[in-house]
Amino acid sequence: MERCSRGAWVALALLASLIAAPLRAQDIPPALRDWQGWVLHDVPEQACPLLNSPGAANDARQCAWPGRLALQADAAGAHFTLQVRLDAPGWVALPGDAHDWPQQVHVDGQLQPVLAHREQPSLRLGAGGHRVEGAISWATRPSTLALPPSIALVDLSIDGVPVEHIERNGNRLTLGEAAAAARAADALSLRVYRQLVDGLPPTLETRLQINVAGTAREQLLGPALPAGFVATALSGDLPARLESDGRLRVQLRPGQWTITLDARATTPLAGVTWKPPGAPWPAQEVWSYADDTDLRGTRVEGQGVDASRAGVPADWLSFPAFAVDASHGLAVIEGNRGDQGGQGDQLQLQRELWLDFDGRGLSAVDRLTGTLRHHQRLDVGAPWQLQRAEQGGQPLLISQGKDGRSGVELRQQALDLRAGLRVASHGGSLPSGGWQIPLEGIDASLHLPPGYRLVGARGVDRSPDSWIAQWTLLDLFVVALIALLAGR
Repeated sequence: MERCSRGAWVALALLASLIAAPLRAQDIPPALRDWQGWVLHDVPEQACPLLNSPGAANDARQCAWPGRLALQADAAGAHFTLQVRLDAPGWVALPGDAHDWPQQVHVDGQLQPVLAHREQPSLRLGAGGHRVEGAISWATRPSTLALPPSIALVDLSIDGVPVEHIERNGNRLTLGEAAAAARAADALSLRVYRQLVDGLPPTLETRLQINVAGTAREQLLGPALPAGFVATALSGDLPARLESDGRLRVQLRPGQWTITLDARATTPLAGVTWKPPGAPWPAQEVWSYADDTDLRGTRVEGQGVDASRAGVPADWLSFPAFAVDASHGLAVIEGNRGDQGGQGDQLQLQRELWLDFDGRGLSAVDRLTGTLRHHQRLDVGAPWQLQRAEQGGQPLLISQGKDGRSGVELRQQALDLRAGLRVASHGGSLPSGGWQIPLEGIDASLHLPPGYRLVGARGVDRSPDSWIAQWTLLDLFVVALIALLAGR
């Protein structure tokens, strides 16, 4: 018995080794050879050799094999030629980057689009050998050019002169001493955008968009804040420090950078005046204003501008924008606080409720009517879920607020909103309205499936169709009398 078991284990081991061994093309049975392409249709990389290098994954395969890159660069641009062979369809990385993008790229004489793959300009090519030709244009010849690590052999010439000793730092190819352009003159341009947010206290966020040319240097900018504001935070792409006199000391280097300065107001917000400190600070700034409707109702008077045309940051485009300079400021005019004079939001809710056949969930169709004076957003609290909303026959976009609740944005005071809500499962009591806003009144109708009856509704003013509400004083007296007699 032991000998037989050992023989069985040997046979199983031999069978496993045969199954695990890769099958060569010539070993495929003749009846299955015509199916080879069909089987490998979704895995063309199986024709590529496996990588056996340190750090490579177990199934890593190399399909593209770039040859020698011939690159000729001059003051107007560069022209390159690359020979490449692919064992299967795949991506081939090209020289250049997002700033120096290859153009007019031809593959075997045919124009081919260049796509971004893994943040590199690349071509999607089929299996076989290909000749790739392309050009890169620039206004000023850079000192280095991005080169993918897959390209190892490079023939470089600058202004028609071959470069014998090619210098390459990481993925950057040095374009030789002849590529060093004349030093650009020192230049600095500055654009300032601010967002003023009403609150307790009011806050001001300043974003400085800086464009630097020339040498690396240190620059004093500002004062950066208007009177009545105190800085709370400073961040950005460049080393910067806020001096005691309110000016920004920034270490500049060539490029485009952004610095953000946060501040808070020291007095109640009633208006802002700003006197530009002079060059290089711009003579005019663009301010965005965000009010706090939970605190008070306000409106702003100033020189309005189109936010999208003024270059306002994308996350501020939903707020009104104003141009602020030495002669034009902002005036914040307060409307009312809370429910001054009894002029609060006055809303009525009419609701139709349907109970699921299993008794677990509820569906509701709401109609909210009335006047909105303080709120421009209506949210729905858990466990209610807002599924659809429309006003005036037009569907409204359901978005998520800062507290995670779903709701809709409204721009008109007169409200006639129709919405669909859902409670997937409920247990115990439910919020009567679900809307996160005071309601003047709620009129609800509950539709029950066959076999159900409403026993009672706790917390409502009246529920005439419930089982408890249909009992009269006479009914209770008769039941009590019968119970008494039965007890006797």
